[in-house]
Amino acid sequence: MNANPFEGYRITSSFGYRIHPIHGGQTFHRGVDLVTEPWNGPVYAFLDGSVRFASEGQTGSGFGGYGLTVALEDHRGYLHCYGHLSQIAVKVGQRVRKGQLIGYQGSTGQSTGPHVHYEVRKTSSPSYGYTSSEKGVVEPGAYLLKEYGIMAQEQEGQPMTSEEKRMFTLMQKQLELQGGWIQEQKRLSNMSCPDWAQEALTYYRPYIKDDTGSYDFWRMLVIMYRKETGKQVEETD
Repeated sequence: MNANPFEGYRITSSFGYRIHPIHGGQTFHRGVDLVTEPWNGPVYAFLDGSVRFASEGQTGSGFGGYGLTVALEDHRGYLHCYGHLSQIAVKVGQRVRKGQLIGYQGSTGQSTGPHVHYEVRKTSSPSYGYTSSEKGVVEPGAYLLKEYGIMAQEQEGQPMTSEEKRMFTLMQKQLELQGGWIQEQKRLSNMSCPDWAQEALTYYRPYIKDDTGSYDFWRMLVIMYRKETGKQVEETD
């Protein structure tokens, strides 16, 4: 699992208290500010979700000052907000998959430069889950890492389909047949002296301590014996 859920981005402002870049004074930053290249580079969804908001945030909407914003509700009901976009590539009600294009980085709304403000709210209503305190949001990076870990576990433990089971069973049978053939070849390659080689074995007994060998060994032993003794093979009708 990648330890950096924001790979491809540079974090310019972290989650937590900071000096507000426009109004000054210490304020709580509800998300993280991410920057990619080029200035209007593509922005992809960090998690699956349904599009709940895809427009320019207006005062009182829950996205005032966020500019062009896309908000996706995940399977837990948490709302993933992508703010300050230059363009939006999805529509309300659309189902979005992790890694799918949702828009392009920009500097709309209250922004000092091109970036993506990404925050995760604990609920999607009312006002799209907006709260004035930090209690309504979670640290985005930690939330993503937790979800990615759960997704990896689910994929590893995902049950096989009927077709996958059929293919797996077929593969097991093929391996069993191959294994049986290999064992048989091993047995044959170290066989006891066959009847047709007994005479040659007796002749070379002073030089042979083991009565087992491969088929080719016994065959060559018989050939050597016949050459050395001049013994001819008897022909049969």
